Amino acid sequence: MASVKTKALVIRESPYQDNDKLLTLFTEKYGKQRAIARGARRRKGALRSVTQLFTYGDFMYFEGKNFANISDATLIESFYKLRGDIVKVTLASYVAELLDAFYDFYQGDPEMLKAVTHIFYYWSEHLAENDEALAACFQLKLTRIQGLGPELSRCVRCGEREQLTGFSLQDGGTVCESCLKPGDLPVNPDLIADMRRWMGEPIKTICHTKWDADRVRQGLDLMDRYITVQLGRQTKSYQFYKELSAQSSRQ
Repeated sequence: MASVKTKALVIRESPYQDNDKLLTLFTEKYGKQRAIARGARRRKGALRSVTQLFTYGDFMYFEGKNFANISDATLIESFYKLRGDIVKVTLASYVAELLDAFYDFYQGDPEMLKAVTHIFYYWSEHLAENDEALAACFQLKLTRIQGLGPELSRCVRCGEREQLTGFSLQDGGTVCESCLKPGDLPVNPDLIADMRRWMGEPIKTICHTKWDADRVRQGLDLMDRYITVQLGRQTKSYQFYKELSAQSSRQ
């Protein structure tokens, strides 16, 4: 059976049998894949270091009946410094959870893989002016690529471009004052302006821009609620992230 080689990011790992791991890989060429890493749980296993959560590497594998089988892998980036910060680890877990949720097996996007590895690098190297702004940027770019991005330039009910003071989770975007209904969420025009930038500007620009921290958190919360509606379920990692972040800020 022919083997394939591709760059990939480990977005999920779990124990499998005695010494193996079952991985979910977000690959550059073949989309999301489920793969077995034989011996990866052994202390001196050849695949141990390159099959940890969030590692990025060159993977060679061949297709099996139920799972791909990894025959070789070379580490490109471990994002080692990211692992030393539990709050950042949880935020990265949220990004990985969204990738897993929005892409079916064998579906993927090389540009999204590139975006996520850049975000992980900025977090790992402490280069971001605001870590949460990169997460919000990811939320918006991911939903846009999936064809589910919120409307942020006009009222989703009448098309009006002015006085956008509400947001409808169900209708998928901003609402003008005249069209507000019970249940719509109030939003600050400055937040909507920031969200447009997070959706449209390069990740590097978002990384190095100073943002209002309160607005960033509001945008992150808003988009997680929006994503919850799109997925039909809550994201576990984000709830955990908010708890850890709150504890960290009190210390």
